[in-house]
Amino acid sequence: MNIHRLDLDVAIYRDRVQVTHRGTDVFVDQRAKYPFSTDGSVVGHPRFLEDTIVRAIRQIIREGGYLLRNPIAHVIRCDGILNDEEKAIIEEALHETGMKEVIFELDE
Repeated sequence: MNIHRLDLDVAIYRDRVQVTHRGTDVFVDQRAKYPFSTDGSVVGHPRFLEDTIVRAIRQIIREGGYLLRNPIAHVIRCDGILNDEEKAIIEEALHETGMKEVIFELDE
């Protein structure tokens, strides 16, 4: 079994998160069990965003073979343009899920 570093691409849409492992291209499209988007923000409810991200990551790692030391999340897409407060919410949610490094790679 190969061991892969947990290096993820994360795309955040209204009440949906898509996560792809960069090394294996394992892809998860996770709908929110509890809606995290509001009329005013794609990330209006941080706790529910975190819950959705956690459920997506669990699907990625459930087969095993992932090194969980110093995981990285690359935020590559999001519905609309994020303001600084929304970026902070996303960064905090990803840190709470265990990501050590969060990199925003958005084409804004």
